Amino acid sequence: MTTALSSYGDVFVGRQPILGPNLKTIGYEVLYRNCEVDQAHFTDDSVATATVLLNTYLDIGLEHVVGSQLAFLNIPQSFLLESFCEALPKNRVVLEILETVEPTPRVIEALTHLSKQGYTLALDDFVFHPRYHQFLELADIVKIEVLGKTEEQLTEEIRRLRDYRVRLLAEKVESQEMFTLCKTLGFFYFQGYFFYRPDIIKGREIPANRIALLDLLGKIQDPNIPFRRLVEHIRNDLSLSYKVLRYVNSAYVGLPRRVDSIDHAACMVGIDRIKTWATLIIMASGKEQPIEILIMALVRAKMCECLGKKLGTTTPEKYFTMGLLSVLEALYETRMETILEKLPLPLDIIEALLKGSGQLGTVLTAVKAYEQGEWMALKSLQLEPSIIRDYYIQSIDWAHTFSPIMK
Repeated sequence: MTTALSSYGDVFVGRQPILGPNLKTIGYEVLYRNCEVDQAHFTDDSVATATVLLNTYLDIGLEHVVGSQLAFLNIPQSFLLESFCEALPKNRVVLEILETVEPTPRVIEALTHLSKQGYTLALDDFVFHPRYHQFLELADIVKIEVLGKTEEQLTEEIRRLRDYRVRLLAEKVESQEMFTLCKTLGFFYFQGYFFYRPDIIKGREIPANRIALLDLLGKIQDPNIPFRRLVEHIRNDLSLSYKVLRYVNSAYVGLPRRVDSIDHAACMVGIDRIKTWATLIIMASGKEQPIEILIMALVRAKMCECLGKKLGTTTPEKYFTMGLLSVLEALYETRMETILEKLPLPLDIIEALLKGSGQLGTVLTAVKAYEQGEWMALKSLQLEPSIIRDYYIQSIDWAHTFSPIMK
């Protein structure tokens, strides 16, 4: 990534995934905060939006924040009326019209123009009222906050929208139970961290079809494994070796000539990269899970590694491994304690994953906080906010290079 990220000031930039009915990521809502406060505090909404749009599109590049997916961007009234939206690529963005926007004649005219130009319009935090009729006629997506609402309340909200040709997006879906309900009620898109919060039952054992995978993962993650033994474990699993070689020979890696063996691959790209690829492939195997969990694992791994190096660690690979494995509970739908019993990990990684202990745990907690938009919690790292933000953007950029492995 060649952009000088520090050029756009002290603004945190984050994202929250938006998933379709098949749990595939279709886009990300771009989040932003002034580094000095806990909320999006700017002098006015136009300045706030101009800042984040310029940051993500002009300075950083949308692809470095949302990959190949759509960027859902908050659009306040003042920004809408100044015709700034047309500077954005209509095939890459969804314009979220904030709940504070009033349906004045000028606003309706601006939205009508954008719709005719081919922009996708979404109504953010929408609460039905007859005066929003023209908004609903123009909108493609309506976002409804579902957190804390009953089935009866949601059913009534949906009933009021049935005469409009809009797709419903459930916002703040924080549990599998709510996801199931929203899907049943007819919501088409889902935003929230429900996919990362499976229904974990205390005492549940690791599923039988995943024990072998976890055993293989444990062998590969063994810090004392000899080179020859690692190569042998990968080579003996036909599916794993095929996928590793497919990725090694992809355009993403860019080797000058084709590699036909795991031995050769390890020599060409290094043992650490082979371990990372093999670990990711194993984590992606078995029961089908949202790819977003794996993207999250990669972003965490790289960001933890970057922060560990910045804080002076001599073992950045521990930070990377910790971040990568921090999603195992969601993938296996089993308590982390049970999973870690099967993995020969160093004690400090285990305690960081279970208790948030030590510097490893502090870093992981901070990375999770950034992920959730809880940016005030980052003060524990005692680093410049812009440094943390830059690591996050770099980690996203790096994570998306693994797309071929996860397909």
